[in-house]
Amino acid sequence: MKKITKIIALFAVMISTAYCINSKSFIQDLGNRAIQILTNSNDSLEQVEDHFVVLLDEGFDVSHIANFVMGRHWKSENATPEQRQKQKDRFTTIFKIRLKKAYASRFREYRGVKFEVGEVRQRAGADFVKSTIQKPGGPKTDVEWRVRSGKVQDVIVDGISMSVTLRDDYSSLLSQKKGNIEEFLKALEAKN
Repeated sequence: MKKITKIIALFAVMISTAYCINSKSFIQDLGNRAIQILTNSNDSLEQVEDHFVVLLDEGFDVSHIANFVMGRHWKSENATPEQRQKQKDRFTTIFKIRLKKAYASRFREYRGVKFEVGEVRQRAGADFVKSTIQKPGGPKTDVEWRVRSGKVQDVIVDGISMSVTLRDDYSSLLSQKKGNIEEFLKALEAKN
């Protein structure tokens, strides 16, 4: 019995290590490709945005992030399951467009950046991949990537969670619409 327990424990450690290595390689590859593709000075803003969307789809669990951002508000909405799913789908589409507009153009500032991936730790069923980003002549910025099921679910920059920040921002916008999700979605669509 002790041998079986040790074998199972060893197997669990091996699987855990394999996931950590995969998450580390995944983040290294994603970061390198983002820097290489999105900082190309010959590309138009539209081309950079197109590349950004490809990397976003490949590397990020946008549906998970969108659901986290709006989670508690979906529960409070007085809608049928079908209506709620349509609203979730609409919000995810809007959310992705807003991410593209907010972040794609910022990558031009990252020419010559140094990107290093460090250790990986497992917490709460996810891998947390530490990294640093350093612009030429600038200080290092600590970035931690929450990876689960081969996709990024959150990015924590200098201890500040992107997902939590987005949730707070969208909650503020929703409160301006007095919690009415339909009005909130219409307002967001009008801004796109």
